[in-house]
Amino acid sequence: MRPGRAEDMAQLIELWRREVTEGRQDIVPNEVRMRRMLGRFDWEARSRVVEQDGRIAGSVLVTGRPSPDGTQANLNVVGPPEVASGLVRWALQLSHAAGAGVVQTFMARGRGEALSAAGMRAVRPWWRMDRSLQDALPDPKPVPGYEVIDGTTAPKGSWSEMFNLTFADHWRFAPRGEEEITADKAPDLCLMAVTSGQRSPAAITIGEIEEYAGDPRPQPVGLISSVGTLPGHRRRGLAGWLVAEVLRRLRNAGARHASLYVDGENPMRAHDAYRKLGFEVTFEAEVWEATLP
Repeated sequence: MRPGRAEDMAQLIELWRREVTEGRQDIVPNEVRMRRMLGRFDWEARSRVVEQDGRIAGSVLVTGRPSPDGTQANLNVVGPPEVASGLVRWALQLSHAAGAGVVQTFMARGRGEALSAAGMRAVRPWWRMDRSLQDALPDPKPVPGYEVIDGTTAPKGSWSEMFNLTFADHWRFAPRGEEEITADKAPDLCLMAVTSGQRSPAAITIGEIEEYAGDPRPQPVGLISSVGTLPGHRRRGLAGWLVAEVLRRLRNAGARHASLYVDGENPMRAHDAYRKLGFEVTFEAEVWEATLP
């Protein structure tokens, strides 16, 4: 076992392809985006890889963010169970030493043997839901008293404020900054519902276009995220309106397929609203956690 290096990225992407082939994960990350996200990553301190016969056989990258529950560490772990379990144990020790309260990762349902062996447990279903953008799309249904604006006109700083207020009562909420939410996103795919007249923010939805190499979905894929409504404006149809609107914008921007991720135990049963918009569950994962003293 040794620390990872930035120059390992090509081999790590190959490992991710193997993870998808063997059914432990659902996508191969976009290499260009991964390199950009990890531009300031401390490889020496926060990563480990295992080499076998001169090739990388498994790896773990540890990131973290502050949350109301204390620092939340996130693991990006790849490799067969007999390799991954040792990497996860190392990551748990690092996270404990760094003061994390919760360590979290994602794995396909029923494929978490390495995580279980390292002392983590499955705590939540997490689903990917898909629909074609080449079929008839649902009509966006405006909600009286509201209008839709996008990133071309929304005030700067409003996206992080909306995200953090909207998701503050969600499971394992962790605040995010403006750049993290809208960086590299096309402004016309960042949607916000505001009240008519006062134009007070009420709901958000973010769309972006991704290319996933070797993925069976028609490419490019329109990825929908950050679908949320402020508590005082919920159950009025705002989320359905924004998602239907962003589906049309994604198709107009060239996307051929749409995907989103949803908490299988979402108390607002968001997955039911997505089914009404033509989405179906296509990949079932689980959130795995370890809580640290």
